[in-house]
Parts: sequence; structure tokens; C-alpha cells
Amino acid sequence: MRENSFTKNMRNKSNAELEQIIKNKNSYTDEAIQAVVWELEDRNLIKKGEIEIPEVAIKQHEIQEKVVETATINKYNPFEEFEQPTLYSKKAIQGFTIFFSTIFGAVLLMYNLKVMNKPKERTQVLFFGILYMVLSFVLLEILPKIFFISIIFNIIGYFILVEYFWNKHLGKDLQFEKKSINKPLIISLVITGFFVLLVFLPIITGV
Repeated sequence: MRENSFTKNMRNKSNAELEQIIKNKNSYTDEAIQAVVWELEDRNLIKKGEIEIPEVAIKQHEIQEKVVETATINKYNPFEEFEQPTLYSKKAIQGFTIFFSTIFGAVLLMYNLKVMNKPKERTQVLFFGILYMVLSFVLLEILPKIFFISIIFNIIGYFILVEYFWNKHLGKDLQFEKKSINKPLIISLVITGFFVLLVFLPIITGV
């Protein structure tokens, strides 16, 4: 019998609901689409092999968890539980970590973990971000004042955030829609600008 983690849910869907998911298949995971195709074939609504989709291994390293439901009852989307989550990408975390600091990248990853309903892991990332920021500050005070040292610390922080926390708690092959970085970028620039101003304010004012 052909089954995956979405099979049971798809069996409870009407023909119209299944067809609607197929029409918008780019918004859903491969595993969800696979379950829909199997169900349509079992109902003799389509011929076997009529709809081609990438094969999805039944035994995965980690099955994607459902996205946290944020819509109200009046705005409930019956297909929302199968949609790909909208998350900040690894590239976004890389950019914020390297060009700002590890704590900025940690905040983006914490958002992703919140969306994927992983509160415990989210707390772990928060503690790591704070401890790493403090440790970096202490070491930078001790080490020679070279600009590239701080960049190296940020790069190390990025690899820990992605290679350990992301891959362990979200999975290397997680499928998702990329979330815009405009809002966190503006906030990060404002925060960074504020601290830069504090550093140069005595020089500007002559105090």
C-alpha cells in the first residue's frame, strides 16, 4: 500500500479539494502532492502516471512538521497545513550573521523555529546567540584589534547556526518559501546605526 505522512489527511479530502491542491502544487511539499496523486489514482480520477512528481522517500531523515496555524477561524485555509512554510533562508542568515553579528542571524533562525513550532529549540538558539555574543566581545577585547577577526567570529557563528541548529532541528532538505528580509534589514541597520552613533558621538561633540 502506498502511504506517507499525508495519506490519512488526503483520504478525508473531497475530490474538489484534492484537485485544488494539484492546481496549486507549487505551494505544497512534494510529499503532500505525492499523497494527493496517490489518492486521485485510487479514486480513479486520474490514470496512474498521468501526473508526474518527484519521488519522495517514505523514510526521511525528518518529516517536516506542520506550520503553526496563525489564521483566525473566519480566515481558515483548509489547505494551509500542507503548504510550504515561509522562512528566512540560509543565505539571509549568512548575510545578517556576517555583516551584522551572530545574534542577528540567531534572531532570524529563531523566527524560523517559531514558525515550525519548535519552542525548545528556539530557546536554545537564543541562549547560544547571547553567550556567543558575550564570548566574542570578551575575546575581541583580548585579541589584537584587527577588523577581520570579528568577521571570522561571525563566520564561525554562522556555521554553528546553520550546520548545527538548522540542519539538526529543521533538516538539510527542508522545503520552504523564502521570506523577505526587508523588515529585519531595516531594523538591523537602525540598531547598528544607533550603536555607531554612540561610539562616534564623543568625537563629534568633542567631549
